[in-house]
Amino acid sequence: MNKVPAVLLLHGLWSSPSEMLPVANALRRSGYRVEIPEIVGYTYAAETRVRPWRDWLRAALAAFDALAAEHESVFVGGLCVGGMLSLAVAAHRPGKVKALSILSPSVFFDGWGVPRLTRLRHIGYYSPFRYFWKVQEQEPFGVKNPLIRRWIAREMENRKVSAAGAAALPLTGLHESERLLAVVKRLLPDIAAPTLIIHAREDEISTLRSPHFLLERLGSRVKHLRVLENSYHMVTLDNERQQVAAYVNDFFLGQATLPESSVLPFMPKTRVA
Repeated sequence: MNKVPAVLLLHGLWSSPSEMLPVANALRRSGYRVEIPEIVGYTYAAETRVRPWRDWLRAALAAFDALAAEHESVFVGGLCVGGMLSLAVAAHRPGKVKALSILSPSVFFDGWGVPRLTRLRHIGYYSPFRYFWKVQEQEPFGVKNPLIRRWIAREMENRKVSAAGAAALPLTGLHESERLLAVVKRLLPDIAAPTLIIHAREDEISTLRSPHFLLERLGSRVKHLRVLENSYHMVTLDNERQQVAAYVNDFFLGQATLPESSVLPFMPKTRVA
């Protein structure tokens, strides 16, 4: 069994591994093996439709299991919906996830930049046109830094996708992410892995209500919240991306030096693998 610790990073919905690279590179410099899988029906692909959330979770669990088969310690982290997937992985692999890093969790869509139509999404979820409707990304694209924001805008205009994700999110993807979230909410008390949550005070998608909701309900004995003061939702790409990478790196390093905690196994209420 390889003693080098491994990290599974999960990007946000309908995006790509690129958004996690600043964190991944910092962890690799510290000696970790880092994997950022592409998940069919979750990772953006022009000719692919969104798949059900259970498919996303199966793929994430398979990626975790592959690392756990080779490495003594495996950490998991994710951005936005990737953070929810990370929590689901920890719930379905009790006692096996060394620690979690949850970035910009969106439990509630209550941020200042949420489009008005998004607030009516539940009507669209049950419309016969739901497979064709998309939520268009718009300024500020989750980024406070004006230079990075302009670069993202050009990429979205020219390529329909950027490091911050696709130019449009299928409504079915949003629906599946909320189905995943509903399951994760029920499992939070059973998740015992040490957890670091990082959230921007000015996150335009979700207010600080989301990370506080997780902190109050997570079963972890070790749980911390870092609040960023100069970023929006895409904390891995914005002004404080280096600070975010350092926070994750330091937290994982601190947990890597601790002995495995004794966690009683449990049976999640909703299992997929």
